[in-house]
Order: sequence, then structure tokens, then C-alpha cells
Amino acid sequence: MTSWEGDVPIESIHTYLIYPNKGVAEPAAVVGSLVPHEGDMFALMKSVYEKADTECNIGIAFNKGNDGAQANARRDMLTAYAASPGVDLGRSLAEQLGLVTTRRSGLGLLFLIKGKEGNDHKVVLSRFRANNGVVVNEGADMLTVEFIDRVFMKNANSYKAVVYKHQSFQGGFWSGMAVDKQINSQDLESSDYWVKDFLLSDFMTSPAFGTRRLAIALKKAIKATDDLETKRQITAAATLASGLGKETMSVEEFCNRFGFAEDAKAAVVKQLDRADLANDNFQFDTEEFTKQLPYRTVELDNGAMLTADAASFDKVFEHKPVNGGEKTEFSTVGAVVSEKLEKGR
Repeated sequence: MTSWEGDVPIESIHTYLIYPNKGVAEPAAVVGSLVPHEGDMFALMKSVYEKADTECNIGIAFNKGNDGAQANARRDMLTAYAASPGVDLGRSLAEQLGLVTTRRSGLGLLFLIKGKEGNDHKVVLSRFRANNGVVVNEGADMLTVEFIDRVFMKNANSYKAVVYKHQSFQGGFWSGMAVDKQINSQDLESSDYWVKDFLLSDFMTSPAFGTRRLAIALKKAIKATDDLETKRQITAAATLASGLGKETMSVEEFCNRFGFAEDAKAAVVKQLDRADLANDNFQFDTEEFTKQLPYRTVELDNGAMLTADAASFDKVFEHKPVNGGEKTEFSTVGAVVSEKLEKGR
């Protein structure tokens, strides 16, 4: 095989038109083709291949067999293709993607990119969604490249990708790194069907586990610090976090996103089991976060404690500064539905 475009270690690129075949009695046949090593399409795939090592930041791993054995049908397909890239071996992967693709996810284009970097074999899988399938030119047994420019190039910056890299097809290729650049766009649901259903894999740090670790660190940091401004920064971020959706982040990125001062960030990181976990990426899980931090409580120096649902605290309690900002006046109106006595803190 020959590498193309100078120093780019790409050996081959294959593409397949993926129909939403999930639940379809007679799935549409998958047609694929070799992508020429020239033109706009090659340039786009070259960019996806080169950026995969830095853009793909979510660890995933192939699931093992039910009996715990190291066996995974999708990994077998991937390594077979990687060992001898060809349109037929790639088609077996493309067919499996079609069988888990719903109408909501829509028509898509799968790219398989195989390269060799030093002693490492590298494979990048990438899926682009189509805006309009009526202009696709599909032959009886191959695809032309013309339709790619007309349909898919509109979404050149919105795609899914996963990269695998290892020296050995036998002992390696059990884990990879993924990215989903469609999560915040209007043309995608969730990445579960791509990672879990298609690749028969799971997140190395699950959304629930990563989110729970973040929430607990925030809660502990608020309790551990006596600095009021640090408490306010963390509390404000926790209140707004429900709007994050399924974004990928780390604890450090969460702190940066909400403008934490260095002291506030350090207070949160200090509550992690290890400092390096601050850079561990995970997919944010709103439901899990709310489960861990359902309420927000403000304690006043007069002994009062105000508690409400974290996401709606600022709507339940109106507040304004008094005495030149030294004090805060809180007010709320509602019908009494319950009263209780509790032990002190």
C-alpha cells in the first residue's frame, strides 16, 4: 500500500452510504467505494484523520463476551478490515451501522481511514449526516464522489469519529478514543447508538460515574471551604449545570467553563481521589447530577437556612443586597404544605 500526499501516513479510505435500516424488514443494501487520494474529499478526510488524536477525547472500550472472554464481534470486523483494508471487509462494518441507525439519525456517510504511523496501525471511523438524500448518485455496485460535495460537505464540521491505534491487531485495538461533534447540533440525538449499539463498546468513564464524581467534588468543596466567594462560585455553577445537556467535559473544563477563580478550582480538584482525575473526560449526565445535588441551601448569619430545588432556587427566593451590600434580603411567597423539626447540622 502507498501513503499519499507526502508525509500523510494514510494507506486507504473507504466510504459507505448508510441508510436508517433499524427495524426495517428489508434493509437497503450498503454500497461503498474507495475514496481517491485527491480533491476536496481526500482533504477533508486527511483533516479528520490528523485531528483524531487530539479531538477524540472520550475513552471507550470494546465490551467483552458475556462469559468474560476477550471476544467482540465488532472488534473482529475492525481488525479484519485494518489488517487488509478493502471495500468488502469495510462493508461488514457499514452494514452493522445501518442496522442500528434510526430514521431520526437519518441517512449518513461512513468513512473508514487506515494509516500506519511508525509501528502503530491507526484506524479512524467517522460518520457524517446527510442534509438531503435525493441528490445522491448511487450506482448498482458503487458510489460516485460527486454527491459528497453537494450533500455532505455542508456538515464538514459536524461528525462522529473514533480512533484506534496499536502495534498489534491480536493484542491491541480493545480501546479507542471518540468524539461526537454532532451532540450540540440539531441533527443528532445521542451518541449511545454509535458507541454502544454499533461499536459494541462502552465509555471507559461512564457518564453517570464521571458526573457523580464531579457533583461529589463540588459538594465536598463547598463544605470544606470557609471562603464565601468560593462557595458562591461553586453554587452558581451547580445551579446552571442542568443546562449542559450531554456535553463532553472534565472536572477542570467544568470549572473553566463557569469561570472559577484558581482558588475555587483548586478547592474542587482537592476533593478528587487523585489530581489527575481532573482531566478525565466524560459525558455529562444531567439526571445523575441532579440526583447528587438536588437542593441548594443558603445559610444566613442570623441562623436562617433557606433550601429549595437547586435549579429553581433563584426563582423561589427573590434576593437583593441591603446595607450597602453587606447583607442580603431574601423573600418568597407560598402556601405552607409541610413543617418538620430536624436535628442540628
